[in-house]
Amino acid sequence: MKPSVSIFARLLFLAAAVFLMVQAIQSGQPITIAMVVCSLIMFAVSWHNASQTMGSSAALTFVVTAGLLGWFAEEMGATKGWFFGSYTYTNVLGWQLGHVPAVIPMMWFALCYEAYVIVSLIVRQQPVWQAKTGWSSFYIALLCGMVVTSFDLGGDPYMVYVIKAWIMTKTDGGWFGETLQGFVGWMLVSTTIVTVFSWLQRNQPYQPAPDLPVWMPLLPIGLYSFSMVIQIFSGDPIETRAIAVFAMGTPVLLALAGWWRWKQRVQAERARAKVHTASDETLRQMRFAADPLADNTIAAVVGLTPLVPNTPQAEQACNHLAQVTRQFAHWNSNASLHNWKPVGHLDPTITQALQDYLQQGMALPAWADTGKIQRAEQIFLDHSTLSCLSLFCASLPECYVPEDLSTVLHIAGQLEAHTEHRIRSTAAMIFPVMFPGGLTDPSGSGIAQILKVRLIHSTIRHLILRETPQQALQTVATQWAAGLQGSIAAQQKPLQASLYQSLLFNGWHLGRDGLPCNQEEMAYTLLTFSYVFLRTLRQLGQALPQADEEAYLHCWNVTGHLLGIRAELMAHTMEEAQVLFDTMQARCAPARISPDPRPPLANALMQTMANVIPWKLAKPWPVLLTRQWCGEVAVQALGLNGPTPLLSRIAFNTGMGLIRCIDSLLGCSLSVMLTRVVGYHFMEHLLLDQTRPLVLPEHLLNPVRQSVAQLGQCSRSAHWQNRLERWLSKKIAANAPLSALRQSTS
Repeated sequence: MKPSVSIFARLLFLAAAVFLMVQAIQSGQPITIAMVVCSLIMFAVSWHNASQTMGSSAALTFVVTAGLLGWFAEEMGATKGWFFGSYTYTNVLGWQLGHVPAVIPMMWFALCYEAYVIVSLIVRQQPVWQAKTGWSSFYIALLCGMVVTSFDLGGDPYMVYVIKAWIMTKTDGGWFGETLQGFVGWMLVSTTIVTVFSWLQRNQPYQPAPDLPVWMPLLPIGLYSFSMVIQIFSGDPIETRAIAVFAMGTPVLLALAGWWRWKQRVQAERARAKVHTASDETLRQMRFAADPLADNTIAAVVGLTPLVPNTPQAEQACNHLAQVTRQFAHWNSNASLHNWKPVGHLDPTITQALQDYLQQGMALPAWADTGKIQRAEQIFLDHSTLSCLSLFCASLPECYVPEDLSTVLHIAGQLEAHTEHRIRSTAAMIFPVMFPGGLTDPSGSGIAQILKVRLIHSTIRHLILRETPQQALQTVATQWAAGLQGSIAAQQKPLQASLYQSLLFNGWHLGRDGLPCNQEEMAYTLLTFSYVFLRTLRQLGQALPQADEEAYLHCWNVTGHLLGIRAELMAHTMEEAQVLFDTMQARCAPARISPDPRPPLANALMQTMANVIPWKLAKPWPVLLTRQWCGEVAVQALGLNGPTPLLSRIAFNTGMGLIRCIDSLLGCSLSVMLTRVVGYHFMEHLLLDQTRPLVLPEHLLNPVRQSVAQLGQCSRSAHWQNRLERWLSKKIAANAPLSALRQSTS
């Protein structure tokens, strides 16, 4: 809307207000002056408030819609008896437009807007909610009609029989002399006003004022409450005073609860916005940044000459990479990295490159705090089975939101065709890192696992780009200078392509997507294993103390350093982590690739979990739990917002609601206990079962067994909870496939 239109409308109202005040004063009736003044104030405050919460254009649309429809309904009512029954306005409310006092259309807007704010706060915990569907808009409008009519229950008798603002033709109605038709009319007209306004505004998003004061939504609630107070103390007949308390007081209290939740959310978001994190420009640059140490190592393995698919040179490079991968099997502890020598034949140049890589890469950063690392390890040990469920239903789904990462997995077939292999390989890094001594003890294996993953990332980059990242960036810069998009053309790959061949033949849009496994994507992935896990604990009502959360983030930042992630992409507090995570996810969530690789990957992950759930009713529960633990952005990007069986949803939501009620009433942590048990079920079937793809080594399984042995021994849980947890765990173990855990205890 042009500013001139809004200014003209306000000047028009100012002129009308002056005119109405002059007319009221000339009438010489104090009640008329009071009613006109109150009506003008309520209208002006509501209009200004609407301009702040939904924008000047939407506010004016609301004003005009309510004014015209309200005046038309009242004119037809006063002249033809439509909507409200037959009645005639007196001069109590001041100057009339036709047969309707001019303040009446203003009051229709004020009341409808107040109701709109109240309903939005109740339903969505926000000052105004712009529904996206026609049914949602009508639902909101219907609720608004009920809130407006609640005012009329006590207001109509008072206006007719106390101040005599209008005269009813029939005074023997069923509601203190009022006819029930009048309330039907109030519902119909107010619902129509909000419905028409929503329809007119359907393609024009609200534009609330930046940094809207948190007290602003209290004004319309206050105006509605003021009307309620008047009715409570002055209502006539006296029965309407009690009616006002419940009819108007209930939506007011519910709206205040919604406002409180909205205020807390807004204040938290504004506090996070002040947190210092990487800027959008920095993140954009990080898409074209890689890992020089690992990239130079892989370049020494495959050579600096750009790879040409389907040539002896490319085949030799893949053979060299396979030789390096075989050496990984001997990097089974941190101590094995010191003075490492290859097992079997390996080219001396490659050997020297790997030795240099290990010497430089295995050192912890100078800022690493051993005390914080040990505290983080204990936290993980205390929640290991819970973290397993968080991995399946939160961390991994959030990890697959970036299209580039999902594309790499799609190329390699690592989730659709080999889902369990991918899950177990992820666990093969997380558990060694987080178990005691993983980063600080020579007998641990966390550093060894991290350095393997770091080289794997670089291998993926080199094969997809067919040259080093530095060479690829120079190539794309040349293409950009020539007006080209900067992409690497895909080539027809063999029918039985290996993993290396799949990456080498795929192609890549470097100019659009940046480098594969770039700094931004690696930093985002790091947060899915640190921040997302801590967020899950918060969602379960078991938030850790701030010092523990920061210790956990610190431990993963040390891991990030070992992975080659830059320090400016690390978060040190939950506030920083949330801002950084949300910013990066918003940047990478929009679909750019067709077909989108993410929904098939997410579906494969959900199906893998469903396959080990014995009850048909519960098989959709992983999807429902993922929806609850992940943000709306992730759920939509992964295509997990589709329909699920009604009975499964009812059972899941009923169970979750019941568990939360028990936790609240008894002050226990039943939700955490059940989450640990379910996590143990998935751990038993998908991680500890050695008949599955990718057999996990004993040095990894032993600490997992130790953590599983602690089930049912939580010092913070009640005795009955621990007994229930032990019983459920035994039932799971009795029905699980032959696993390493059961072999060790048999």
